[in-house]
Amino acid sequence: MTVSSLGVGSGLDLQELMESMVSAQRDTKVEAYEDKISDYESEVSAYGAIKSALESFQSSVESLNDEDLFTGRTATTTQPDSGDIVSVSADEEASNGAYNISVSQLAQGSRSVSSDGLFSSSDDVVTSSGGDLTFTAGDETFTISVESGTTLSELREQINDADENFGVSANLVDDGNGNVFLTLNSDITGDGNDLVVTNTDESLDDVSSVATGTGSAGLVIGAGDGAQDAIIDVDGITINSDTNTFDDAVSGLSIKALSLSAEDSDGELETAQSVIDFDTDSVQETLESFVSSYNSLKSTFDSYTAAGAILNGSSLVRGLESELNSDLMTSFSDAGDLTSMFDIGIEMDDDGMLSLDTTAFNEAMEDSYDDVVTLFSGDDGVANIMDEYLDSYTGSNGLLQEIANASQESVDNTEESLENFEYRMDLYEEQLTEKFSNLDVLLASLNNSGDALLESLSSLSSS
Repeated sequence: MTVSSLGVGSGLDLQELMESMVSAQRDTKVEAYEDKISDYESEVSAYGAIKSALESFQSSVESLNDEDLFTGRTATTTQPDSGDIVSVSADEEASNGAYNISVSQLAQGSRSVSSDGLFSSSDDVVTSSGGDLTFTAGDETFTISVESGTTLSELREQINDADENFGVSANLVDDGNGNVFLTLNSDITGDGNDLVVTNTDESLDDVSSVATGTGSAGLVIGAGDGAQDAIIDVDGITINSDTNTFDDAVSGLSIKALSLSAEDSDGELETAQSVIDFDTDSVQETLESFVSSYNSLKSTFDSYTAAGAILNGSSLVRGLESELNSDLMTSFSDAGDLTSMFDIGIEMDDDGMLSLDTTAFNEAMEDSYDDVVTLFSGDDGVANIMDEYLDSYTGSNGLLQEIANASQESVDNTEESLENFEYRMDLYEEQLTEKFSNLDVLLASLNNSGDALLESLSSLSSS
């Protein structure tokens, strides 16, 4: 006979018994495997967090190790009371010092206006036969083809919409007295860069500055409307530029003329004073970033190496933290009176966290600028020393990645072991099921035989 469910034949709870036996073999070991996997995964996550914090710190170290940081210059410009006349910026080629600057002329492009009496309406036809108009200023040029019957208004639009237009703006001005004027403003500045308009047909002479026919050209540049240079004075030296920007007229400086200088009470042009100095603000910002990223790294160390934490006892992390602390404490002999980072305002509290005393830092920058540079980015400077060994930890094949890979491999191996164990337990359960099923059948058979025997005995006694 067969049974459809364990215990049905025997009347015993064989299903529960079998499950208890499987659970006794399985649960504790599965829990141990899962605990191992969780620990290894926590290690992978922890090493990843430390690597990320270390990379951020290394970025700040590299910034401090960049000599360009310390060669930067900044320009602080004091404008006259009448308003801003110049803007000044400086690069590493600039020399420290003060410059007095005045502006006597701003660069401008030329302005051409059609002669009085040529046009009375924007609908006036400018050419009866058509032709080309060519616009030239300096090295720039473009040409448009004007069809016969083109009106003044249409010509304006055609000029403004030309694909090759280099900065010529056409407008129409109605004086209210029956005259309409065509005006052309050119963006090309500088002496000798007046806008010149030529044509291929004398019917276009009225809208040209150079006539093809025997008559006069219609466009005229009035007094004061020609293209001109900008002119500034720097410490008594007059400087011209064909634009309002003066690049390297003074080494390392870019000066932009904004407006004309007003005259003072003595009839002299007012000046702006621009002071060029080391860009200490950028150095301070970079150093503050270094302090902040170090503190973030220190907090990351502490959270993963505290008592009971996942990396408590990790020799790799302890060694890294010890090396960083050692570098911070390093004494230097090549930086003049500065022997350590603590001489420029870096401070460390009892918890190992850094801070920057900006007053002490600014004093060091003012009194010992070259020594500060040596302290950080010299061959034996703290930033250079740190930068050299941090790669061994943060690189794609660095120590932190290697140990994280090892932990991940442990995760993979343990997961595989758990999978194999679960397979063995499935086989074990199948074997128990078969054995208990056979037992159930046997007990059911015995029960049936016993029932038959009792029935026979009962029949005998009753007869």
